[in-house]
Amino acid sequence: MSLGALEATVVGTAMPTVVATLGGLAHYSWVFSAYLLTSTASVPIWGRLSDLYGRRRMYITGIVIFLVGSMMSGASTSMTMLIVSRAIQGLGTGAVIPLSMTIVGELYTLAERARTQALFSGVWGLASVAGPLVGGYITDALSWRWVFYLNLPFGLLAVTVILLAYPAMRRT
Repeated sequence: MSLGALEATVVGTAMPTVVATLGGLAHYSWVFSAYLLTSTASVPIWGRLSDLYGRRRMYITGIVIFLVGSMMSGASTSMTMLIVSRAIQGLGTGAVIPLSMTIVGELYTLAERARTQALFSGVWGLASVAGPLVGGYITDALSWRWVFYLNLPFGLLAVTVILLAYPAMRRT
């Protein structure tokens, strides 16, 4: 879930450099809009798919789609390609964020859920403060492309942890 939270805040800091590199100032807002539209619109679809095919499978699929969008965003050579890549990334985020909450509801008791949800809220709070700082540092020290590429090792780590620690639920 921290991937989605950071992504929402880190990219904003890198966008002036992206526009300077790729051009397309007129399409600046679409980089954010494509991400938000696809993530918001796909949430109910991911919820239904996770009911049908299992949370674990759909959660991992969402992370993989998010990572593919991150790779494509980092490799973008035009603003149009970046917008399409961000839309793909948003599709993955549409699975990752709500299914994180759903999985917590399945794994923890009612008493434990409050503490876990507080941790999720803390992640969003930390991301809103640290995201612009991290985005600015990465953009200055490496390249704006690394704002997207940095998602890859963390996403692969998340997939590994889910595969090892979260049991596949069997439908009855």
